[in-house]
Amino acid sequence: MVKASTLTPPTTTESTTSQQAVGQFVGHSAHTNLPLARQHAKHDDHFDPPHHENKANDSGVEILQDSAPGFFEGPEKLLELWFAPSEDELPPSTLSRRGNRRAQPGTPISRENALLGLRTVDRPSWERMLDEVHCKVLSVIEGEQVDAYMLSESSMFVWPHKIILKTCGTTTLLLGLNTLLRIAAEHCGLGKVWRCFYSRKTFMFPERQLGPHRDWNQEVRFLDGVFDNGSAYAVGRINGDHWVLYLTPAMDDALGLSPKQTAQLEANTVAKSSKLIRSPTPTLGQAHTTCSLGMPPDQTLEILMSELDPEASRAFFHPISEDPLHENDDGHAAGTRVSRQVGVQDLFPDAVLDAFLFEPCGYSANAVLDDRYATIHVTPEQDWSYASFECNLDISTPVSPRDAVGRPTDNLHSLVNKVLAIFKPARFSITLFVSRDDDLVPSDAPYKRRAPSQGLQSLFNLSLQDAYTRRDRIHHEFDDYDLGFATYEHPGRAKKIASDAWHGVGIRPGRPLGHQTAGTVR
Repeated sequence: MVKASTLTPPTTTESTTSQQAVGQFVGHSAHTNLPLARQHAKHDDHFDPPHHENKANDSGVEILQDSAPGFFEGPEKLLELWFAPSEDELPPSTLSRRGNRRAQPGTPISRENALLGLRTVDRPSWERMLDEVHCKVLSVIEGEQVDAYMLSESSMFVWPHKIILKTCGTTTLLLGLNTLLRIAAEHCGLGKVWRCFYSRKTFMFPERQLGPHRDWNQEVRFLDGVFDNGSAYAVGRINGDHWVLYLTPAMDDALGLSPKQTAQLEANTVAKSSKLIRSPTPTLGQAHTTCSLGMPPDQTLEILMSELDPEASRAFFHPISEDPLHENDDGHAAGTRVSRQVGVQDLFPDAVLDAFLFEPCGYSANAVLDDRYATIHVTPEQDWSYASFECNLDISTPVSPRDAVGRPTDNLHSLVNKVLAIFKPARFSITLFVSRDDDLVPSDAPYKRRAPSQGLQSLFNLSLQDAYTRRDRIHHEFDDYDLGFATYEHPGRAKKIASDAWHGVGIRPGRPLGHQTAGTVR
């Protein structure tokens, strides 16, 4: 698949109104129309540098040609780095001297109105890191609490205290890790990582991957060379559709807090729990208040879909130029139109939405609302069709005597069904990551959160509108997280997975992973 970059942000009146209400949209500056200068990361003899071609179409817009002709790897690599549990625990030294991007001139800079932590990093610095990953920035949503970067290969989200980088194709995500860490240290004074998560689905074309991404064991070795005490897992059928995960334990010494500061922070967190509650809606569609613990639990939902219905995929091909209504569409205008047509916009009615339709095909969308995000990526070609949906919803909603029979999981079921209705996959997997911090809930708190395990059980018992058959149901218990993983197939539509499908992670059935810690599988 060929993906094109653009310099033009969305221009529809409808989109502009939403952006002004919630966040600010920023397109490319003029100088980024120049050919992209590739800066390869340092690597050992086993990690060959990738080969990409840059071409220009008739309109002069630069096109990034993926190095694998005829095929495009839809499944993404996903890296999530936390430098603190929340922005409240960032040191004051990470305060931006520039202040909030939307603050009035002359407003004194304070923690309340200044940019913090990673959000103080300028765009050129991020772009230099992304050059090593082999993708580029197409546009940015500058939200109230998080910035969403639309990339030529997927997305990046930046909060003050954490960053998510998600890239598809033959990008070399891990080869940009050292530069990312250097940026955090030099620009923000964040010299240590509090937590790291790295995950991905089985690759469709693992032999086309580059650097450490050719093999899961190489990725694990690479990460072990950067982080201490990491653990690696393969979740699901090794000879079928599965998911791999690398994570590190919380490293509280990364926070640089004294014992007195730690005690004060815990006291403040507990004090907030008696005053603040959360809306019972787990989607981005409605505004929400702060979590009953002072900050939302960390919860991430992923729906990874393959073998999309051909009719559903058709919407994600760029329109043929003889159509007079759409022949001059740029990527963002076309993406906004497609979002409205297929129902993506209805998933996030109150969020700032940035969407892009690539030429000749492919689609990406980012959405932000307060500290919440969602992202969608589509590779529509029939023989290797794939779509992903990810968001950090909250299913651990408060339960009060007045709401004892509330059913927030209905919202989770509704969200999953809406996503499936857009893409109609023959096969999909769902992962739900839920943090466990119930020990912070005071015994006399007037509101309690539903246990994360209830959300996981709802995942395992989805009320799907289509005739899907569940193939796997796995529950992992980590030190402070629960993970639910489930796979589903549509009888008669799902293709048989080849017996060598486990090549996507570079391990064989019965071969243990190094540095794996025990988890509970149910």
